[in-house]
Amino acid sequence: MRHSRAFTLLEVMVVLAIIGGLMAMVTMTSSDRHAQDETEQFARRLTAVFSACRQESVFQNLDLGLAMDSHSLLLLTFQDINSQEFTANKSREELDALAKNPWQPYSGPLNAEIEAPEYVYMALEVEGEPVDFSELLEGDEGPLPALLFLSSDEYTPFRLILTHDQDENFEIVLKGDGFNPPLMSLERFDD
Repeated sequence: MRHSRAFTLLEVMVVLAIIGGLMAMVTMTSSDRHAQDETEQFARRLTAVFSACRQESVFQNLDLGLAMDSHSLLLLTFQDINSQEFTANKSREELDALAKNPWQPYSGPLNAEIEAPEYVYMALEVEGEPVDFSELLEGDEGPLPALLFLSSDEYTPFRLILTHDQDENFEIVLKGDGFNPPLMSLERFDD
């Protein structure tokens, strides 16, 4: 005859306490990484957008620009007032507006507006100087580009810093030299 031994209530409670502790550690670790993961995912999306802008510029022979603020981007196209292609069938008011600001919202196969996730913010440096976003999207003359993507396959060299409000211990940096694809790096800060 065999004797089967059952678990005592104390043994079950110890096992549940251990499992609960492990689950709490896993939850803390994953929540610590959530902000970084969300920011990295947006950085990868921006890298793809920059690549698509470069390709569109070259293949369609367009000069494109990105107007931006700390939380959104707007794709623009340069419309040369001296070109029949852009001035045909335009009213005098439209031509005057185009003369003041030749950068008009892009209408093509690429997504023209991009919003950052809720807690992700952008800061841009061009030639080592921070870009003031105050008038790029909401200027009196209309949106103005901070970054240019030229039909010659060159673009404005830049350093774009992405931060997350819920975790100030890191930043994601996208850096482009004007010729090669932008590089993404993670910079961590210790408290």
